[in-house]
Amino acid sequence: MRIATKYGLFGWTLLREFRWPLSVSAVLVFGGGLQLSLSLHHPYFKACYTVFMLMLAQPTIDFPPQWYNEILFVVVPILGLGAIADSIVRLGYLMFSSKRRLQEWWIMEASTYRDHVVLCGLGKVGLRICRELLDLREPFVVVEKDPEGEFVQELQEENVPVVLGDARQLRVLEKANLSSARAIILATDDDLANLDAALTAREVRPDIRVVMRLFDETLARKMTAAFSLSAISTSQVSAPAFVAAATGRTVLHSFQLDGQTLHVADLQVARLTGRKLAEVQHEFDVSVVLHKNPRIQDLNPHHDRPLDRGDTIVVMSTQERIRRLEEANRG
Repeated sequence: MRIATKYGLFGWTLLREFRWPLSVSAVLVFGGGLQLSLSLHHPYFKACYTVFMLMLAQPTIDFPPQWYNEILFVVVPILGLGAIADSIVRLGYLMFSSKRRLQEWWIMEASTYRDHVVLCGLGKVGLRICRELLDLREPFVVVEKDPEGEFVQELQEENVPVVLGDARQLRVLEKANLSSARAIILATDDDLANLDAALTAREVRPDIRVVMRLFDETLARKMTAAFSLSAISTSQVSAPAFVAAATGRTVLHSFQLDGQTLHVADLQVARLTGRKLAEVQHEFDVSVVLHKNPRIQDLNPHHDRPLDRGDTIVVMSTQERIRRLEEANRG
């Protein structure tokens, strides 16, 4: 269904691209056909066919005696051949753009997207976000300022539209089809650029979901409160993970949830042998999201499952609660 919709939008985009030559041709054929039909008393559709052939410089009737029809016979071939030549040039350029993957092609490709995500910034963080979106099969368009960016060609080879330009400029966001997007992610390494682009996006789409990457924790907190934006402070997210890793914990991921930093860490069972998952979760106030051993690997395991020595569990909670669990496991 999504493929059919995409091809339908692509066809509509092509019609918009060729709207002027098609409009000129339609006016000439149907308007000129009406004039010939009334003045020469020809059937209307036969008169339209006459004008159509006249556009191709292949008249099917003799040169008319009336002065207004003489003008029609002179003007129609000029305008008609001009419209046809313009269409051929446009089509050839689009085909060339698709082969060479030029910006015009990616802009037209982005214009076919609906309910997608606009990602601004294609650095290392931006690339990780792209990989996540690709894994989730979420449609997205990338906006990148540097045409020589190391990941631009890589994504274009995977048929991801990459629009080149400054995300702070409205016309660049319009090329990424912001008006039809459901969310925008600002992931550049410039706090002010991310904020500027976020406010520009909100001017166009007050209802769009905005997610910003910010290094300044204070700025992130103020933006979240003042503008209802999801502002993620890089330092706030990464600092606890560095501390946890330095103190010997295996931290798989850290993230912010409702203003609280949560960690996802794994733990090899030692002193917790024989205890059920429900007991561990209740006593230490953690969530066990994975239980594995050489025999099984179970996501969201049943709470009644007992733990054996050497099992690995992946837990999610605050750093303090995970620390208490680790101390109990070490005994």
